[in-house]
Amino acid sequence: MLYFIVSKFMKLLLMVSRGLKIFGRKNIPKKGAFLLVSNHKSNNDPFVLAAATNSQISFMGKEKLFRNPIANIVLRMLKGYPINREGDPREVLNQTINILKSGRPTAMFPEGTRNRENDNLNEFKKGAALVAIKAKVPVVPVAILGINIKKSKIYALFGEPLQPPENTRENITAFNLEMQNAVGKLIDELKTKIY
Repeated sequence: MLYFIVSKFMKLLLMVSRGLKIFGRKNIPKKGAFLLVSNHKSNNDPFVLAAATNSQISFMGKEKLFRNPIANIVLRMLKGYPINREGDPREVLNQTINILKSGRPTAMFPEGTRNRENDNLNEFKKGAALVAIKAKVPVVPVAILGINIKKSKIYALFGEPLQPPENTRENITAFNLEMQNAVGKLIDELKTKIY
């Protein structure tokens, strides 16, 4: 209940302060676990995804974000969980897989770090593809634009879900590229809607 209060408040705040516009919401599954994969422009990207969806989404975030007392409270209310970037990456991935297997949707930013300079997409790291394949959940690609530009409106576009293949090394590489291409196409499509 608290999650939905916070996410609805964030949605209202983003709509009033930044003119948040959301496209493709029909592509978000109504129930069950799924993995949102998005480009990464800002530390506020999780708030946009939480505001845009009606599901209770979990988010991983670097430990540093959780050190701020206010951010820690808000992130925890939004089902965020800290990750140690210096630790064993398998622990992080397994934690995310377990959350998905428990039935809770989750979001990841496969670029691995924020890309605030331009709208180009950095190469995806393979962790998100591995997580989706091992958890056997659909992947919903997302593009977010405008969030890193002061006084700009914020736009989010959700694409059609991608179904993960069987767990092989070749499939992980191919699915990772499929996800990256899907988000890249959404960025291009979103540009035609807003520019």
